[in-house]
Amino acid sequence: MVTHLVDKIVCKYAVIKRRGATGKLYRSPRIYLPTKLTEDSSFPFREGEQVYVRIVDRRLIIERLPKRIRETLVGEQVSAEIAPSSADREST
Repeated sequence: MVTHLVDKIVCKYAVIKRRGATGKLYRSPRIYLPTKLTEDSSFPFREGEQVYVRIVDRRLIIERLPKRIRETLVGEQVSAEIAPSSADREST
């Protein structure tokens, strides 16, 4: 039996808006990945795995959390402030 691997697929970007306990409106951006992609044997991530997200030119790059960053974050929560963009690194 021949298995077709999914290497390209259309996804949806959505922004969910919710009110917090104080009444403040929060935006929660999300990218939905179709099950057809995530259940493919070639999909590189496991459920609950931390990923490293960055923007290069006009592309969104999602990859495994590099070991150098993971070691820096022992006991900390991963956030945008902890992993500065390449532009931030160049300005320092």
